[in-house]
Amino acid sequence: MNENETETCGCGKKGCLEQYGSATGVVRLAQRRLAKDDKPSILRNKDINCKVVWDAVKEGDEVAIEIAEEFGKILGRGLGIIACVVNPEAFVIGGGVSKAGTIILDYIVDNFKETTFRGCKETDFKLATLGNDAGIYGAAKLVM
Repeated sequence: MNENETETCGCGKKGCLEQYGSATGVVRLAQRRLAKDDKPSILRNKDINCKVVWDAVKEGDEVAIEIAEEFGKILGRGLGIIACVVNPEAFVIGGGVSKAGTIILDYIVDNFKETTFRGCKETDFKLATLGNDAGIYGAAKLVM
């Protein structure tokens, strides 16, 4: 959690991992990065969403890559800290950010490995196949 955060997370608190390690977080990071200076980017003068940012990363846009690096640093380190406590077999990345594809793992995994204990460094990372529908499927399963 970042005590210096000025914006409120969807949960009502400030500086949460969700604030940056999500599709909404990618947009927040992009808006902050684009406001920082006038460095040329294909993201400028576009309606920014998570897909647009990751598409720009795939095209090699320097500003988008900076955003991806910041995203990866925050989420990778956050998951690294969690792994130190729970020692998971795998992390499954879901929600809107998972729609970017495996490219997001390139930015998460190295930061994860820098943060976590040696015994957790080989934790597997996967993308959720159900995306934002996982909660709906889980609720349906409970009803059945």
